[in-house]
Order: sequence, then structure tokens, then C-alpha cells
Amino acid sequence: MSNNRTLGGLALLMALALAAFGWGLVAPFAYEPVGPRAFPMITAVLIGICGTLLLIRGGGAVEGNAPGVNLGVLAIAATLLVYAMVFTTLGFVISTAAMSLVVARIFGATWAQATISAAVLSVGAFLLFDHALDVVLPTGLLGDLL
Repeated sequence: MSNNRTLGGLALLMALALAAFGWGLVAPFAYEPVGPRAFPMITAVLIGICGTLLLIRGGGAVEGNAPGVNLGVLAIAATLLVYAMVFTTLGFVISTAAMSLVVARIFGATWAQATISAAVLSVGAFLLFDHALDVVLPTGLLGDLL
């Protein structure tokens, strides 16, 4: 079995788990136009489509990862785990900026590039979701400043 088919099978399993989790999300009151179920369900469908394509198309065996890539993948996974743990306490802007900065550095950005992109991404995404789309995000330590 090729790496692509293995990844496709894992993607389908992840899509099923995400769909099962997302289906159970129900808000006690309507605070968003689409509700909390929409995002995990759409994500599950997209992951499922990609997984199915990988299973169908398959592919041959691939070369191993270049030196350092596996460590980078583990660092990103750890960063996302920490991000999930501090998201509510620190708030969307601070936690997203910190996560973006670390990920940008892992991908080789300079400190200036990582800092600027993290600031623009976190503040821009907050403004888009909170103000334009009316999706309530935690403000955390910034509280009323946002």
C-alpha cells in the first residue's frame, strides 16, 4: 500500500470522527447565523473528499522525509496542542499570534517576517470573524480592548 493510500484512509477516519463530533454540536441559543455545527461538518466533508481522492488515485512509494522535517512536523503538532490549551485563557488574538509566529519560524521565516505575519493574521482574522461574520471569539487577556 502506498503512502498516499495510507494517508487517504487516515483522512477518511479523521473525517468520520470529525463529523461524529460536529453533528453533536448544538447551541442552546442562536448566537451565530449558521450555528456551531457548520464548520466541523464542512471541514469533515472536505477532508473526506481529499481522503477519497488519495485512496482512488493512490500512487507509488515515496522517498523518506528530508532531515529535520519530522522534527518540524512534531513541533507544529505540539504548537497546535498548546494553542488549543491556551486559546480561551489568552484569547484568540494573542494565542493565534503566538501560534502563527512559531509556525512561521518553523517554516523558515525571519523574526521580522514571522512577527509581521502573525500580527496581521491574528488581528485580521479576529476582525473578520468577530466583526464581519459575527462569530464570537474569546478576547482573553485583551478583554475590552477589542
